[in-house]
Amino acid sequence: MNNLSNFISRFFRSVHFKIALIFTVITLITLGLVGAFFVNQYSSQLIQSFDDRVTVPSTIKSQLISDLQNSNKKAANQDINQALSTLGGSTDQDYVYVVDKSGVIRGSLTVEMKQLVGQQIDSSISGKKVQSNIYHALSSSKDYVRRFRSKSLGRRYETLTIPLESKPGDRSSTVGVFVYTASMESIYESIANITNMFVGALFIPLLMAIMIGFWMVHLLTRPITELAEQTEQITKGNYSIKNSIKSKDEIGILATQINDLSDTIASETATSNMESDRLNSLLSNMTDGVLAITRDGTITVINQAALDLLHIPRTDKAVGKNISDLLKLVDKKITLRKLFQSIRGFVVEPDGVTLNVVASLVRRQSGFISGAVVVLRDVTRQLKLENDQKNFVSNVSHELRTPLTSVNSYIETLQEGALTQRKIAREFLGVAHDETQRMIHMINDLLELSRMDQGRTKMDTEAVNFTKFINYVLDRFDVMFKQGHSMHSDNHYKIIRNYDQKKSCYVEIDSDKFMQVVDNVINNAINYSPDGGNIKIGINETDDSIILSIKDHGLGIPKKDLENVFTRFYRVDKSRARKQGGTGLGLAISKEVVEALHGKIRVESTVNVGTTFFISLPKVDTSSSRFDFS
Repeated sequence: MNNLSNFISRFFRSVHFKIALIFTVITLITLGLVGAFFVNQYSSQLIQSFDDRVTVPSTIKSQLISDLQNSNKKAANQDINQALSTLGGSTDQDYVYVVDKSGVIRGSLTVEMKQLVGQQIDSSISGKKVQSNIYHALSSSKDYVRRFRSKSLGRRYETLTIPLESKPGDRSSTVGVFVYTASMESIYESIANITNMFVGALFIPLLMAIMIGFWMVHLLTRPITELAEQTEQITKGNYSIKNSIKSKDEIGILATQINDLSDTIASETATSNMESDRLNSLLSNMTDGVLAITRDGTITVINQAALDLLHIPRTDKAVGKNISDLLKLVDKKITLRKLFQSIRGFVVEPDGVTLNVVASLVRRQSGFISGAVVVLRDVTRQLKLENDQKNFVSNVSHELRTPLTSVNSYIETLQEGALTQRKIAREFLGVAHDETQRMIHMINDLLELSRMDQGRTKMDTEAVNFTKFINYVLDRFDVMFKQGHSMHSDNHYKIIRNYDQKKSCYVEIDSDKFMQVVDNVINNAINYSPDGGNIKIGINETDDSIILSIKDHGLGIPKKDLENVFTRFYRVDKSRARKQGGTGLGLAISKEVVEALHGKIRVESTVNVGTTFFISLPKVDTSSSRFDFS
């Protein structure tokens, strides 16, 4: 139903229908005017012929005047009737009678009116208009003609009222009025018949004109329709469609030009699409964010890298917005003019990301600046690396200077004579040895981190029963506590195993390196629990991971320091850590090893309550272990 309605709507809006309608209307108007003129002329001729027939012969008129002047009314009336009877025989006449100057009916041709002879004429006999015309004719000596339709009879009549004057032109000599009322129904029936015949005859040529009109319009609009379909396909991107119009008229010329235009557009579109694909590929594969903006800062184009840098989910969330709002340039008091004029750009930090923003102006041939291309480069890691490098050099220098200064001081003291004092010399040499060992340990850790950074550290992984492996590591610490080898040997430490020691679970690890990780974390738990206490070890399983937890009840780590505990050389309490022999590299190495094993390490801590380290490793689905700590 909707399709039919749409088709009808399109048809009545089409040029085809409009031209055909115009042609039909013009034909109809032309034929109508011709028919109206013909019918009007024919009607006029019939009415004129009727008027010529409805007349009073001069002989009868003279006799009637003479009879009206006869004083013997009875004889005169008979003569009048006799004179009127000579008018009989016409089928058109209906009422013919004579009225004297006093308004009395003196004679009539019709039987009905003969019965009224001698009576005064009134409206009930002749009607108001005819009565009025009679009296006007008596007083003005003018003929009056009136056409009317009788409501009672439903017929049309014409009444001729002629004054009878003994002296023509002398109003005072009027002796009566001759009234001739004749039926015009036959005239109007003839006119109606002719009109109907004309209308009937008009239908066939009109129908032929409509058919010829639609056929001619079809011939005219068919190439236009074909061109419209071709242009519609061109707008949809289909340039292979060609029209088949071969005429030499204006439409044929237009059709040829549209075919040429289609080829040109296809070529230009292919070139444009190729350039667009290259540009899109370039923008998509760029690691830097790229934005195209107008001269007022409105974003028109943005690539995926820029969306990722600015944490924007979709392109439409950025296009149309102002770059000043997006990059928060107002907070840095950076105007678009400053951005456009700057060569090195500016550093901004929207949403916690450090970006270097550089703008390149887009100029037209006239020199008018229509906009700019803005490049966003993420320098967060670069600045962090630069800062870490500076801190690393500073930390290494500081860490080496302290033991070297200490060793140098003891050596100078020994050179100045303390070497002869055996007890003091032995003590000084022991301190120098410890400091040297600490420096060697630190340098070894640095070399290990360097190898990891460069990817030169090879992980010799194997499937290990994780529960047995942790039991093996913890057994070593239990022996150490029993023998009093802890740094805080005066305090009591106990390792509590909060896991099922008989349950097997397997992970893929490098046993030596992961053992170093566990040693580092447990040693930290011992070192930062100087008053002794329990160290709780837990092993939990998820669908795809094994999670090792190591919890102490020591000093804890302030919240502000939690995110830095895995940073190289970072210490929460530097003086105490150095006193305890730490290098500040153990947790950094641990993090690198865990991540190399595709795991994660994190820490939770509360000051003066304790610290918990969580190490998660991918679970291995195997039923046997190739490394058994029994």
